[in-house]
Amino acid sequence: MNLRDYQQALIQAVREGFRTTGKRQVLMAPTGSGKTHVASYMIQQAASKGLRCMFVCDRIELINQTSSRFYADGIDHGVIQADHPFYFPELPVQVCSIQTLARRKMMNFDLLVIDECHALHQAHINLMNANDGYVVGLSATPFAKGMGKHFDGLVQPVSTEFLINAGYLSKFEAYGPNTIDVTGIKTIAGDYDPQELGERVDKPHLVADVVDTWKKLAAGRKTICFATNRAHSRHLVREFTKNGITADHIDCYTGKLADDESREDVIGRFKNGETTVLCNVDILTKGFDYPEVSCIIQARPTKSLMVHIQQVGRGLRIADGKESCIILDHAGNHERLGFVDAKLPSELDNGKKKTSSGTSKEKEKETPLPKRCPSCDFLKPAGVRKCPACGLVPAFAENVEVAEGELERLRRKDRREYTAAEKQEFLAGLNQWCTDKGWNPGRKGCFGTALKMYEQKFGAEPSSKFDWGALGPITEDVRKFITHSMIRRTKSREKDSRLAESQGVR
Repeated sequence: MNLRDYQQALIQAVREGFRTTGKRQVLMAPTGSGKTHVASYMIQQAASKGLRCMFVCDRIELINQTSSRFYADGIDHGVIQADHPFYFPELPVQVCSIQTLARRKMMNFDLLVIDECHALHQAHINLMNANDGYVVGLSATPFAKGMGKHFDGLVQPVSTEFLINAGYLSKFEAYGPNTIDVTGIKTIAGDYDPQELGERVDKPHLVADVVDTWKKLAAGRKTICFATNRAHSRHLVREFTKNGITADHIDCYTGKLADDESREDVIGRFKNGETTVLCNVDILTKGFDYPEVSCIIQARPTKSLMVHIQQVGRGLRIADGKESCIILDHAGNHERLGFVDAKLPSELDNGKKKTSSGTSKEKEKETPLPKRCPSCDFLKPAGVRKCPACGLVPAFAENVEVAEGELERLRRKDRREYTAAEKQEFLAGLNQWCTDKGWNPGRKGCFGTALKMYEQKFGAEPSSKFDWGALGPITEDVRKFITHSMIRRTKSREKDSRLAESQGVR
């Protein structure tokens, strides 16, 4: 089974987590990074040693998708899901439905992999607590409350930004003013009340604008549209169809009525090209794998960072001929929650109440959200008055009228500014890593490799005022950058080798 270089880094990070923090690890990796393939490799290795392995999903579509992957990887396995025809409980590897496990006698395992572990059920917790085996939770968004009470550690060796820059995920462009007024909508379970939200978004002029914008910016692209409720989704389908664009609707009830077509039929039409736009209500937010999707429509406002990242992630897989993904954000989610390749939480929530004073170590540092420039639409970093793009300095409030439904491209600053102290700390961490490798320091007591990595990070040599030879802790940011740098170096060498071979150089 072949693994990409960064996927090997994912496995190594999990092993290191087992060694240092405990037997229950969450592997955080972006949508499209191949988490299931990585899990398949780990399970194959464990099963070859006679260990009993379980891969647990919470949806039928994910059960079948995972089973197909395992068979493609040569892993003989059984499926525990209602009356599934592949029920072979004697096999050492099982793909399981958590709903089915909850109703049956507790099973033993040596390695348990939980897919989409941010959606943790009590049955998951019971299964973990009844066994002493190793547990790996997979998620692109492990931000659910209380996860830290059930897992020992979080490993996040690669980021969305890195995978996009390395060509493993698609580039994207995001467009969208906040055309939907969510003021006053109450919050239920951490997100907008679905009933109130549906009444706000399901307006004829807003529905029509979604279609008009798609025709202007994303015509012909395979598109997933996230709607607020069933009526809203069906109205969107009707509007697309009225404009001569093939569209379908799918939700959790699709296929459950006697005369209803199955989810497989609806998704099949989308994948074979009969349908261009697939509107849905939450059903495609997680686990849906179709790399040819090159447009995401966000017509459902959300407060949930998990939902936001999962939705956009449906369009970030790479495919032949796909150059980028267009995000049409009619919900204002980017201005509310940020870009999906921004820095994300690096610790699991332990369920304890965070203090409002900001003095608690448990309080997560929040990334300030960008603000739109009223002149050029550039998304400025928080606290910056003068627009870096056009130079406008707003006199007072930045109130500007926007033509109804007109989408503008969301732009951002390429990199954040670092303080001198942060740069010195980063250099000291690089030097410590080189010291641990047993290498000899060079100019001004600084290691050559540390100097090169520093220049890659900040675009210039360290300041002459810095202590070039200082040693310091290897922070998580330093460790991640080193991992990314080594992967880039390996990819560059492989590319040079292939080029040399193609030119007959040995």
